[in-house]
Amino acid sequence: MKKTLLIFLILTSFNEGCKKYEDGPVFSLRSAKYRFDGYHTLIKYTVDGIDSLNSYYDSLGLMFRFIHNDDNGANICIMNGISKDGNMSDFYWGWELTNHNRICKVLGSGGASNGIGVFKGSITPEWEILKLGKKEIKMKTNYNEKEYIIELDRN
Repeated sequence: MKKTLLIFLILTSFNEGCKKYEDGPVFSLRSAKYRFDGYHTLIKYTVDGIDSLNSYYDSLGLMFRFIHNDDNGANICIMNGISKDGNMSDFYWGWELTNHNRICKVLGSGGASNGIGVFKGSITPEWEILKLGKKEIKMKTNYNEKEYIIELDRN
């Protein structure tokens, strides 16, 4: 019994030390690209720890659609939807996973000229993936000496 308990404790501590993402699962059968793939809703947007979701929603819609293409490697994220003022917004960016799937690197962006923070113009941040689960994604980046955190919920 003592050996079984000791083995269990060793395996548990080993798994916790090997977690890829700060808030993520220890183990997943789905690849990182497939966990990104699909429709997500922005549920949290903070700038330097301040809830800024309403400010974001003033300019852009809350829908994110990640599309990955294994054939040619061209991955795209389309951000669109109706913003708070009733206008349709459209912003898109290319992406790739780097650093053993710990970073979501923006390759280029375009679309809405009325974006906000890191989601405007041709800004190309590298997002550190904090959580990449079946139903949620949490990432953070730094831009202009500010920390941005987003949380997405799969539809």
